[in-house]
Parts: sequence; structure tokens; C-alpha cells
Amino acid sequence: MKLTTHLFQCLAMVMTVLFMNGCADDGSTEITAATDDQGMLRRVIVHDGIEREYFVHVPGTAEGPLPLVVAIHGYTSTATGFQVAHDLNPHADENGYIVVYPQGSHFLAEAPDGNSYRVTSWNDLASNLDPRPEGPHCVADADEYPCPPECGSCNRCAWTSCYDDVGFIEKMMDAVQAEFSSDPRRVYLLGVSNGGMMALRLGCSLSDRFVAVAPIIAQLAPGYACGPSGDMPMLHLYGGEDDTVRSDGMPASDGFVYTTAERSTEVWAEAMSCKEGPAPWANEYSRKIGLTCSAYSDCGVAGHEVVSCMDPQGRHEWPGQRVVSVPPTCVTPEQYDSIPDQAHCPDSQGELMRDGMDLVWDFFSRYQRPAAP
Repeated sequence: MKLTTHLFQCLAMVMTVLFMNGCADDGSTEITAATDDQGMLRRVIVHDGIEREYFVHVPGTAEGPLPLVVAIHGYTSTATGFQVAHDLNPHADENGYIVVYPQGSHFLAEAPDGNSYRVTSWNDLASNLDPRPEGPHCVADADEYPCPPECGSCNRCAWTSCYDDVGFIEKMMDAVQAEFSSDPRRVYLLGVSNGGMMALRLGCSLSDRFVAVAPIIAQLAPGYACGPSGDMPMLHLYGGEDDTVRSDGMPASDGFVYTTAERSTEVWAEAMSCKEGPAPWANEYSRKIGLTCSAYSDCGVAGHEVVSCMDPQGRHEWPGQRVVSVPPTCVTPEQYDSIPDQAHCPDSQGELMRDGMDLVWDFFSRYQRPAAP
């Protein structure tokens, strides 16, 4: 299931109205909340009449213009909880890049035990749409997930937001690049689970805005695999034992079905005109984590690759990148007001895995757009 019993218990809370402060007269609100010890700045924009928030971390000692990474959380997660659970801001400090965390739309739903929990999600322009000839999105007896209110009604297999998230991310990118000293030639995109699905969609729909993409434990619904309109290297990470978003096209434990990992990278490589592969691929970080990787190469742009890496024992979790003691559904002080009553993030203690972002950053940093003539 996308939501386990433990997660229902962690998310159980009561709330009826979401308040977000600070609307400006022109409807293009920008808010700075108190920062925590990792320097998160809260910003709000209005898109399609809805206030949407995002969070920005800028390394304190680096000089711009800096690379920019957009990091997208998964289903039921929060932007700030995702950051803490994956320990991303310290990595940005060490490697000198800005990182931006958009917040998916959210609403309260009722858990099987009668308590309320918050559902957050992203509209990947696939999950809620009708099935294609490649097959249904879920089997007949699949689990049912709450229908987001903005959808009005949902088909049997729908489970994600119906808001214009592509438009929100594009507007957010405009605002971030106008405010912060970021390098438009080095803008990268990653996402985990439903956030990884959104990263795939953004890579296809906004390929002119990003230089490289890393979808993690994510594939789109059957028949909806897509590729970029321009050249965009991809690093695809998934778990061989993942039974939430399976990589083999078989129904997951909740009865939902996704495009295979093999087909996802094949379609992407075709869009990039790659002529070689898939062939075995490895670097120091993939070896350290124990991943089995392959790559398409000899693409339309010299040096570009489409890489796919499987963690043979990996389940539904970013390979090699996790603070085990922190749930990504929690919130840090920057979101206490905008998502009240959500569980507060605990101190980061216990096991810490940090090789996964090293792998992603090593891949990203190989690429930048050519300078304008």
C-alpha cells in the first residue's frame, strides 16, 4: 500500500481549514518564514488562484551564480520533511548548489481507523487519466485511495492531484531564478516516488528548463512513458524488491501497475537519439551502494547518457540516501503554520545513508548547457 498502518498512525490528526498567511494585493504573495538551523526560506506564489508554497536553501559560503536542484517529495510527504528525511541541505552546503523544495497540494482524508491524515500528491498527467492499450493502471480489486477534492470525481485507479502542477513548477522556477543567484545553465531535477513521477513529467514537458533529471523509485502509468523534447540526460534509480512502485510491470501490493523500468529508460533514450546500449555502467558511487546499472550512450549530444540503476535488495526507498529516524511526512518549523497539526520532525538520530545523493550529484555535475553564442 502507498500508506501503511504505521503511516496512518503517524499522520492521524484533526484539521478542517488550511491557512496560509500574507496575500499581497497583486495576488503574487511572497513570504519569508523563520528559518531553522539549516537555513530554509519559505516562499508562496499564487497559481490558478491557489496559494502554493516552496522552500529554498542557499549555501551560506558559496558564491553565485550557483547550480540549482529542484527536489520533489513523494505521496503524503512534505517539502520540509522530505529535506530532513534525506539530509539534502548539508549536501548542498558541501557541494555549493541551491536546492528548492516545492510543496504538493494537500487535503485531509479519513484513515481506516477513523482518524484524519494528510494526503499530498503531484499531478503527473498520467496517473489519473484513462488507460491506454498498454494496460490498466490498477487491477479490479486494487486498494482505493482518497480522491483529491479538486478532481471532483476520480476514476477507479486515480489517486493524485488534479491541479496544474507543471504550471506551478514553471512559475516557481521563474520566481526562484529571478530572486536567487542561480546559473540557468546548471538546473537539475530530482524526485522520489510520486515526486519522481512528477520529475519524469516535468522532464518531458519542460525539457528546456532542466539540464538533467533523476527520477527515483518512480515510473509513470502504463502507456504514459515519455521522453524529453530536447536532450536531457537521465539517472533512473529503483529497487529490485520495491512492491509499491514495481519495476517489472506486474501489479504492486496495492494492485497498481506502472511502466517497467526497462521501458521507461528505453523511451527516454529513443527521444535522445541514443544509438548504443543498454550496456553495463558503473562509477565509484554505484559500486559503493551495490547497484546494478546499465546505460544508453552515443546520444544526440556527445557525452549524454541515459542511466538506469537497480538496488537488487532495495524496496520503496531512495537507494543509499535516508535518515532512518525521520519520516518524510513530518514538518520543520518553516511549515508549522502552513500545515498545522502535522507531526513535527524529530532530531536526526541513528542511521544516516548519504551515498545516494553523491551518486545523483556526480551525475548532474557532468552536465551544463552550452554558453550562448
